[in-house]
Amino acid sequence: MLSRRKLLAGGVVVAGVAGAGLLYFRHRASQALGGGPFRHYPFDPVAAENFQQKLFIPVASGPFGVLDVAAPLKLRATAASFPLLPGPASQAPSPFLLYQTEHGGQAYQNPILRIERGARFTASLDNALTEPTIIHWHGLHTPAKMDGHPGDTIGPGARYEYDFTVRNRGGTYWYHTHAHDLTAKQAYNGLASFFLVDDDDQRKLAKALDLKLGVTDLPLVIQDKQFDAQGKLVYRPNAHESMMGWLGDIVLANLTPNAVRTVTPRTYRLRLLNGSNARIYRLAFVKSDAALPFTVIGTDGGLIERPETVTEAFLAPGERLDVLFDAAQAQAGETVFLKSLAFDPMENEEGAGSMAGMSSQGHKGMSQMAAAMSSSRLSLGAAFNVLKLSVTAGDGVATTLPTALSEIKPIRTEGALERKIELSMQAMRFLINGRTFRMDEIAFEVKRGAVEIWSISNPTVGMPHPMHIHGFSFQVIERLNSPPQWSATARFGKGRAVSDLGWKDTLLVWPGETVRIAIDFAHDFPGSQTYVFHCHNLEHEDAGMMINFRVQA
Repeated sequence: MLSRRKLLAGGVVVAGVAGAGLLYFRHRASQALGGGPFRHYPFDPVAAENFQQKLFIPVASGPFGVLDVAAPLKLRATAASFPLLPGPASQAPSPFLLYQTEHGGQAYQNPILRIERGARFTASLDNALTEPTIIHWHGLHTPAKMDGHPGDTIGPGARYEYDFTVRNRGGTYWYHTHAHDLTAKQAYNGLASFFLVDDDDQRKLAKALDLKLGVTDLPLVIQDKQFDAQGKLVYRPNAHESMMGWLGDIVLANLTPNAVRTVTPRTYRLRLLNGSNARIYRLAFVKSDAALPFTVIGTDGGLIERPETVTEAFLAPGERLDVLFDAAQAQAGETVFLKSLAFDPMENEEGAGSMAGMSSQGHKGMSQMAAAMSSSRLSLGAAFNVLKLSVTAGDGVATTLPTALSEIKPIRTEGALERKIELSMQAMRFLINGRTFRMDEIAFEVKRGAVEIWSISNPTVGMPHPMHIHGFSFQVIERLNSPPQWSATARFGKGRAVSDLGWKDTLLVWPGETVRIAIDFAHDFPGSQTYVFHCHNLEHEDAGMMINFRVQA
């Protein structure tokens, strides 16, 4: 039975809890964790033997069909149903939210949109939901009115028109709802998909490695969900989960629980997207408890300059990581798991005092408390499997990975204004520079064409935050005071790990850490442009961890 564990009746919040109450929560946390996540429930991602469901691969049409955009689109956001859990656990398809469209006589649901760099993208969004919605084109450089600002949210029955040129370099972007106060629920229930941009660099790489989208080039969205006994999606955050973020306990890869993909001894490209509301992943390819090397070729904003080989990488909500995995590292009949390794989530609901000086035992105790407050059976930071790769016999493909993938010119920062961005918490709300989101309030202004350095610090807030900027990409300059689990992978200078390379739009900031980024606010859009900067923990976003900034004409 897929029953939800109600570990704390009434959604009690633990800020300020002391004495007996604190001991109680620690006791419940230790019961919940038991030295690790709960096991042996249907579709439990910890148990390797559960991985028997064929990975869903996008095809030409239907759910997540690859749609080559060559004409204006009519997208319709609507309620539908989708068979998420197979077998007797799912008596009926789960209620789900979808983007629907028709193109070339074919029907698509949540299409993977593919388009050429420099092409014009024209689409209308019809809201067939019973609540407001809007689409944000995550990572794309568009005029503010095309970006999906929460202020442009449209009501039921309304239409919104999009028309912009795709200026971004080739890469793996995505689109999702950005409805005011409803983003977390709507995205969790299905309103999201990929937006792939092609260019010459992408084609050269595909030719060199003999990659074909949907065969050896695999878009892979990773999400964690909760389900009821009938196999239907559950989203009912209690007070704690509304504050800290909603976690699932069944992990889906391309909407497939316990997914398995058959591979031959050759190189595969996986376009990894963290589509979860709040869960952070520490990803590795593991064979018999040994982490195998894989090659990172791209981050949020497309290809990086050169391939980089690593054995693990963190992936926060909203981030993308483009990787190559050589399945010839395993023999026919062997299996490799794409896993999320265990890590310290560094959670502290009290949000008071610097986390930098807290002992590892203190971090663990606070994280155990957070686990006890969550309805998820899979705590943040627990180890589990994401995808099983089953290696079969086959002819190897002789390919040569280019030593140079793309050109990335560093942003020139001489004389740049340094802007301080501080994340904090007050009255049980997460804030940016002491502000919570107000629709018509501009937190600060920048000049068009200016280069700024943002110094984003997380000095007292007891959890990591994935911070996302709309409208522009940035480059990571350096990380300061990072936790040991991050620093262990930071071999690219100035505290940077592989996911910091290239062009970025989303960035994980750990407790006690400061990250400095460079942003070039050049554009040729007429007039002033207002965008948002927010946490991509979607419950945080909806609770107001977001600010407006205006780029002056």
